[in-house]
Amino acid sequence: MRDRPDPTASAAWRATVAAAALGLGGGCAGDLELNAAAVADDAGVTCAGAACVRAGRCRAGQASAQFGSQTALPSVVGPSTRLPMTVVFNNCSGMYWDREGFSLVPVDPEAGAAWGVRRVPLPSGVYDGSEVTIRFELVAPLATGHYPTRWAISRDRVELLQEHTPPQDVRVLAPADCALAGPAVRFRSQVAPPAFVGVGAPVRGSVTFSNCSAATLTRAEGWGLTSRSDPGDTWGAARFELPTDVPYGAEFTVDLDAVAPSQPGRYAWSWQVTRGDAAVGEASPLVQPVVLRPADCGNATTAARFIRQTTPPDTVDPHQGFNVEASFGNCSSTPWDASYRLDTALPGGARPWTAGPVSLPLPVGPGFAIDVPFRVQAPGAPGRYGYRFGITGPGGALDEAAPGSEVTVRCIPQCGGHNCGGDGCGGSCGGCPGGWSCDGAHCQAPDRPVCGELQWWNTYLTYAHISYGWYDTDLGVRANTRVQLRHTSRLIRTGVYAWGYMPEFVDLTTGLRFRLLHLRPQHQWATDVGREYPAGYVVGLSGGDTRDTGLPQYSTGQHLCVQTLQPYRAVFPAGTDACR
Repeated sequence: MRDRPDPTASAAWRATVAAAALGLGGGCAGDLELNAAAVADDAGVTCAGAACVRAGRCRAGQASAQFGSQTALPSVVGPSTRLPMTVVFNNCSGMYWDREGFSLVPVDPEAGAAWGVRRVPLPSGVYDGSEVTIRFELVAPLATGHYPTRWAISRDRVELLQEHTPPQDVRVLAPADCALAGPAVRFRSQVAPPAFVGVGAPVRGSVTFSNCSAATLTRAEGWGLTSRSDPGDTWGAARFELPTDVPYGAEFTVDLDAVAPSQPGRYAWSWQVTRGDAAVGEASPLVQPVVLRPADCGNATTAARFIRQTTPPDTVDPHQGFNVEASFGNCSSTPWDASYRLDTALPGGARPWTAGPVSLPLPVGPGFAIDVPFRVQAPGAPGRYGYRFGITGPGGALDEAAPGSEVTVRCIPQCGGHNCGGDGCGGSCGGCPGGWSCDGAHCQAPDRPVCGELQWWNTYLTYAHISYGWYDTDLGVRANTRVQLRHTSRLIRTGVYAWGYMPEFVDLTTGLRFRLLHLRPQHQWATDVGREYPAGYVVGLSGGDTRDTGLPQYSTGQHLCVQTLQPYRAVFPAGTDACR
């Protein structure tokens, strides 16, 4: 049976309410008495029964349930936090609110259910013109998020009387595990940019921390999230505000609306909670996304798409070096890692430009492009050479390569100190006077040695013995000495043996045979068998031995050896010869 007012008491109740409304005081007996203790329970004393009801104030002609006040809830709480709640309404409906037919309910039933409240009974019946204080407890949800609260007086749970309480929004933060000793602020998780990002592209990320300090992290005291990149604004913003003040023992997530750098490269992404300029606690782990220019892979049928390259000169000097660049797009489904290179795309893998394989400056994700700077060096021999480069991977060359072209390496005449012979480009370095011969570089007189060269037949002997019927004589001649002929001589045999380059001549002045041993095989200047070489002709350089020939070691030491069929001094008597 519903709680109905006692007709014999209603007149006294209304008189009391009216007196209170007029500020005249007054009182009534029994459980309806308004006393200081009942009114004071706004300060937190438990409110129950008729003590929660007192004289009210109604604005004439307005809502039937007029809002008085409510507890201001904190903006941030942890899960399962218990929050004492007080709501005050004035009954201006002209009806008596009995406890069976009237109650306090959430305006949004689902929102109320999240706080563990679907209906709050009135503490007692409420007469028209009275103010009622309703106390109850909210329990914060377990899940992180924003949760609204708004309340109204309900009649029979189907009608909400006007007016409602103003809405309040509470942010629930996940609980932090601060049981173990550790930093005041602890990293929990992050959403970092993808491994490959386009230049200047918007980047969405987030980072989550736990507040295990003794204090609330408030924005008013300078708490925020700061980039650890160098420079700090690498990703567009160097600092983000906290989403709200964060109490002890709560987790919080900061959403990061960033912008990728405008130039390709590998960039650091890491964030740390700071108070002012001071970093506090753990930073988020460092990740290094690669920022690249997007590649146009529309309608691509190849793994690589050529974009552009530095056009090489049409003509270059031998061995000339120059810097170039080639750009390719990765139109495959696989990132290009360190196993992918830029290399020659000429047939047979020829590398006349001494470039390749060239490491890519950065990994390249599918749909992105890479600029590869490198240096080439022209071949040393004159001619026309192919020029083409492309991307290679573990399985070989990728299509498409750069367009092919040809570059001419010009011939540069080389005479130096030569006064005769060819210039290397089909021209001449000059001719010799009548009767003189050219040794390929210098004019030689027909019958006299060159005074500026060592006349080895006048030097001292260091060793002599007979070998296979030949007189084998070693001379005091230093390595790299230019060895000239004493008299005009005819070459009858030549070759390279374990002891070096060994030409054999007949001296046309004496008619005797001789051999010159231990000449460097790199410098063979008398090789035309049957030719008569003039006196003073430089045959080669002394000092050739096993190290020059690459053959098994037979003789060591860098010197000059002369072999003759007669005793050495019979063939080459000492004496100063006329020279030019």
